[in-house]
Amino acid sequence: MKIAILHEMFIKLWGAEKVVENWCKMYPLADIFTLIYDEKKVGNVFPINKINKQVFDLKTQKIYKYTKKQRLCLPFMAFSVEQLDFSEYDIVLCSSSWFAHGAITKVETKFIVYCHSPARYMWDWTNEYKRDLWLNSGIKKYLLSYIINKMFLNLRQWDFIASKRADITIANSYNTKQRITKYYRKDSEILYPPVETSRFWKLWVAAPTNVKINDIPESYYIIISALTEFKKIEVAIEWFNKISNQKLVIIWKWDYESVLKSKASKNIVFAGAKYSDELVFLVQNSLWLIFPGEEDFWIVPVEVMAAGKPIFAYRWWWLLETVVQWETGEFFDDKNGSDFVEKFMMFNRNNLKWKYLPETCKNQAEKFSEKKFEERIKQLVNL
Repeated sequence: MKIAILHEMFIKLWGAEKVVENWCKMYPLADIFTLIYDEKKVGNVFPINKINKQVFDLKTQKIYKYTKKQRLCLPFMAFSVEQLDFSEYDIVLCSSSWFAHGAITKVETKFIVYCHSPARYMWDWTNEYKRDLWLNSGIKKYLLSYIINKMFLNLRQWDFIASKRADITIANSYNTKQRITKYYRKDSEILYPPVETSRFWKLWVAAPTNVKINDIPESYYIIISALTEFKKIEVAIEWFNKISNQKLVIIWKWDYESVLKSKASKNIVFAGAKYSDELVFLVQNSLWLIFPGEEDFWIVPVEVMAAGKPIFAYRWWWLLETVVQWETGEFFDDKNGSDFVEKFMMFNRNNLKWKYLPETCKNQAEKFSEKKFEERIKQLVNL
């Protein structure tokens, strides 16, 4: 049985890439396909010799090679994924958030799509995406409005048609399942992403050598998130600016980082991207995780619970599937954070009184372990 693994872009190592990494461990002889590959950013996990040669002839890959900007590749993503030839494969395992589910396979090839989300910018986040690119005001809106709206219309039509190509569609959460039903008019099975729970629970005697202890406060809360406008990180920043005795460490980076830094006071540390033992150390030594935005399914809160830490987050869809209120975390209800302070203070008092027991958090995280994910994937592949 010959297997291909397809993932949109290898330019970062986030939750979606964890799913693909898990597949690569399950099927080490599989060939890896993508639309954009950056060896410097992902080569340690996804080595270049495992990437199928077709990838390097794609228009998207050539544009990214010279510009290093994935957004410039967007107009060519649909075309590029349809150029990939999977005719010699029995199984195609696809990890998709944007375009990968549009691959074309033979009738006898089983095409399994793991959907992290129908493309948010094509559907319910279109207006936010326009704002992020400054396309909804000023001269850009005046000159490009018709072209941009026409582009989104064409993309939605293609996306809907492409969604029908999968033989089996898997949703990473109940929220994603609902969005697949709404936008694609098709059913899907829920299978939560694999989480390396054991990695976050094990104890470290000392900090890894690449952690700069002097840059990290003794007592701190953490946010682990891509720094984009959509994640609502400024909700937490706005409040932490008012309380100099509370420390916040923001882990990760992305395009919105400079804007967020300009809004942050000195008690907020931007630690940049962290991986492996360094990330585990920072999580284990934090008080708890803050998550102020929306996501379809995010592995990080489960990883943090696996380390015995509770979660404080905006009450949103999938978090209600993973976080148990009063036991492993609490929620605030207003997207713009009007009740953030009140709920935060209550949660903080409870946490300092050890209301959210580490063992309880760990046991909840175990429900999303790699073992359960792998068992179901193997069942679907072998059907």
